[in-house]
This record gives sequence, C-alpha cells and structure tokens, in this order.
Amino acid sequence: TNLFKTLKVFELVKEISKLNGDIIELGVHEGNNSLLIKKILDIFKIKKQVFLVDHFSGLKNFTKKDPRKSLKFKGKYKSEINQLKDFIKFFNFKNIKIINIDAEKLTNDLFRKNKFSLIYLDMDLYKPTKISLNILSKKLVKNGLIVFDQGNSSTWGETKAAKEFIKKNKNFRISFINDFYQPNLVIKKIN
Repeated sequence: TNLFKTLKVFELVKEISKLNGDIIELGVHEGNNSLLIKKILDIFKIKKQVFLVDHFSGLKNFTKKDPRKSLKFKGKYKSEINQLKDFIKFFNFKNIKIINIDAEKLTNDLFRKNKFSLIYLDMDLYKPTKISLNILSKKLVKNGLIVFDQGNSSTWGETKAAKEFIKKNKNFRISFINDFYQPNLVIKKIN
C-alpha cells in the first residue's frame, strides 16, 4: 500500500506540475503524505506553495452521515504539530505552511488570494470534507485535481461527501477510482 501511494502521489503531482496553483492537503495527521508531495516537488524543481491543514486532535465531530462503523475510530489519528514542524525543519523544506485549524471552520477568506492545482482530502469524516469541498473547489484551476484518500470506502463519511459533490457539480469528472488502496478517488475539474 505504501508503494502504491508513493507511485500514485508522484503521478498526481506530475499531472498538475505545469498548472498554475498551489497544493493543499487537509487531514495531514503526521504529515507522511504532505512530506512526500513536498519532496517530489523539490526533486523535480516544481515551484508550488504547499498548505497543510489540520487541527491535530484526531477524529471528532461525527455526524449521522458518517457510517456507524467509523465510530470505532473516534479520537484516533491524533498527532503532534511540533513533530511535523521538526520534519519540515530537518528536510529544510521551504514554501510549506501549516495551518492549525479544524476544516469545519474554513472560510472563503482564509484562502482568498490562492488558487490550487491539487487539493488532497484525507479527513475521513463527512462534515469537514463537505465544507472543504464547497470552499476550495471554487479555487481549483481548470484541469486541477481533487484527491480523496477515502473517497471510495464504505467505512468513511468522506465517501458520502465525495459522491454528493460529484453528483451536484457537473464540471468535475472522475479520473481515477480504486477499491483497495489510498488514494482511492480522484476527480478533475473540466470547466
């Protein structure tokens, strides 16, 4: 699964490398995915700002739209923001910014001046995924990608939010779907 994710993330970054717009990941946890994205950008000298959005408190605020089987993960996936800062410092990464906020509190003003070529969602839960999609999809450039870590899984509310978004937004098309590994759903903005 780690090899699959590495190869898929490389493929996604390569696909958006020539597009205008930065990269944002929501649901960073310990930063493994974000640091992989940043390392790929640096290796290939792709100039993009990377934003990392998380509250680092683990999974909370489940709703009725989150499958019951996901409740066993309540409180899981907590992480330490200082550990992530230490990794960023260790690798001497530039153009990377941590935003310590619950995605449910995102506003249009937070990224008012930003455009994105890649939005990576790994929040598992319905409500933060839905809110993030509603705000950030408007900031995605044409041919930009929204990537879901759990967008095709019966365990997570992220899947329900993704399906509702695709059904409602006709200017997005599924470009990748898979049943076994993450990321498991990618949609592309076509207009």
